[in-house]
Amino acid sequence: MGGVMAEEGGGRRILWVECDGEKRKNLGFVLKLAGYRVTPVRTSYEALDWVVKRQGTPERFFALVLGSLTCAPGGSWLVGQLNRSGAALPILLVSEADPCAAEMAGPIIACRPEEVTRHLELLADNE
Repeated sequence: MGGVMAEEGGGRRILWVECDGEKRKNLGFVLKLAGYRVTPVRTSYEALDWVVKRQGTPERFFALVLGSLTCAPGGSWLVGQLNRSGAALPILLVSEADPCAAEMAGPIIACRPEEVTRHLELLADNE
């Protein structure tokens, strides 16, 4: 698993939020293969807790990858809470629908599951 793909993420920490266990497992695996340090969580509450606790520390997250979040509260609640907390991190909204159809606000990037690692690389290049 060493190769080029494992070097791409450079060990950056990613918070991956997805209610669906199978999707959480699958994309988490892909992100780990790409060299990211992934913290998978199921709910917006867990995600907010992780981000707030790690903000301003060496263990802070490089980006938040937000899945379908069919369980309450949803993604818009999480983004609002993150904005209120002052947490500044890029957010990738993963959607199997056409990303152009996703409503974007602020630093949110919409992409399909197969495009996540490419968008994370672009974010890292602009760090």
